[in-house]
Amino acid sequence: MRTLRYVAIIAVAGSAAACITRPGTLDTNLPPGAQWTATLTPENGSTLHGTVTFVRGTPATQTRAIFALAGAQANSVLPWHVHYGVCGNDHLIVGTAANYPPLVIGSTGSLTAAALLPLELSDGPKYVVHIHASPVDMKTVACGALVPDRAIATVARTSR
Repeated sequence: MRTLRYVAIIAVAGSAAACITRPGTLDTNLPPGAQWTATLTPENGSTLHGTVTFVRGTPATQTRAIFALAGAQANSVLPWHVHYGVCGNDHLIVGTAANYPPLVIGSTGSLTAAALLPLELSDGPKYVVHIHASPVDMKTVACGALVPDRAIATVARTSR
């Protein structure tokens, strides 16, 4: 009988705890499949805009970049890189320039494509994506900060 009473007390306490809304916590260890997204804004008179999403692969040293761009000059070839830093205050390229295949824009001035990069992005540094005017003109025509996409875990409030 005593055991049944303890089980009942534990069950009631567990139910009460489940009714409390708890704030979510951020996942600071981004596992394979983790994502970063850069929303690109035009610079230096350009109209190029869009997004680049980076997805960590397996192994973590492989990262897929997924592009959705519009507003570029039709049939242009655009170099691009990920740098450490922020737009307007960037630093070294992540990896080497050879890691980044040039973007070949279509006849409509848009691009939807993906590239597999031999890079490992981590949660600590700030990253920025630069897209440049051409292979001979490395002025930045679009820039965007990479933002980690994280799910926030919460416990839903139950009503009685």
